[in-house]
Amino acid sequence: MIWNCLIWNNQTTMLESALKPAVVIYREDQLFAPWVYGIFGIVGIRILFPDFSFDSHFQGLQLNTDSGSYIVFSVVLLIMACFMRMVTEVSPTGLYVSFGWLPIYRLNIPISQIQSVETCTYRPLRDTLGWGIRRNWQGQVVLSARGNQAVKITRYDGSVVIIGTQKSDQLATAIEDTRRTMMIC
Repeated sequence: MIWNCLIWNNQTTMLESALKPAVVIYREDQLFAPWVYGIFGIVGIRILFPDFSFDSHFQGLQLNTDSGSYIVFSVVLLIMACFMRMVTEVSPTGLYVSFGWLPIYRLNIPISQIQSVETCTYRPLRDTLGWGIRRNWQGQVVLSARGNQAVKITRYDGSVVIIGTQKSDQLATAIEDTRRTMMIC
């Protein structure tokens, strides 16, 4: 029994170390705009309490008895857990972008593959039809949670990734400093 606990703890440690870089030079956690969470909250309330209205003042609410609605509610919570947060990290070996508290989507760009870095402003609704994991009209990958500031990364293979950030100058500086350090070594 104790041996199983030790193995489980060791596996958890290995999993955490596989997902997170050893040294983080820069990290930014971004949440989506509050109105996005509000929409998910209203949808969740309507699923659990189909009689809900803002006029009823929460009186006489009956919990939904349909088991299918609990499955739908669970899917809504799972979507929020998997996609409603964006984390950007720069380490000595790479740039990592992940979405969600349970990171289903994770992009890893090795520092050695980055040709150039520049800050830019983009229009999420016009260029990519929103925020999240997207492609713009030129076919470039765009990863964003909120705002219109970004860092445009061009790889040596010619592909471009645009990463939305609230601190574009700091992110670009962290990537450039890491690239310079790698070139010296």
